[in-house]
Amino acid sequence: MKVSQHSVLLVDDNVGLRAGLATVLEDEGIETRQAERGDEAIRLVQEFRFDLVVLDLNLPDMTGVRVYTSVQQELIRPQCIFMTAEASDELIEQALRLEPLRLLRKPFELNLFRDLVRRAIAN
Repeated sequence: MKVSQHSVLLVDDNVGLRAGLATVLEDEGIETRQAERGDEAIRLVQEFRFDLVVLDLNLPDMTGVRVYTSVQQELIRPQCIFMTAEASDELIEQALRLEPLRLLRKPFELNLFRDLVRRAIAN
């Protein structure tokens, strides 16, 4: 395994998807942490430094937009990729106003995801 200075937070209530994305990134030598709920994600951002936050728009306790808005207060403009299988047009608009690196529609290609993360942490 490669040694990494980079860390990504994966936030989604689908444990299988989270684990799969974590495996893809860890194979690249990128450290990951995972959260199922928004409150967990916010707590992790307070504890650890992340180069990138990958957020589902629909979480059990709050929207990904609310999580990202909260973590922006903790960090200086963390980079973010939103993902969603289904979200209202209004929620998608709110997410896009926050200028994420990308909004991915599930299901998405793992190669696309890996390339987006590589570019994000290279900057």
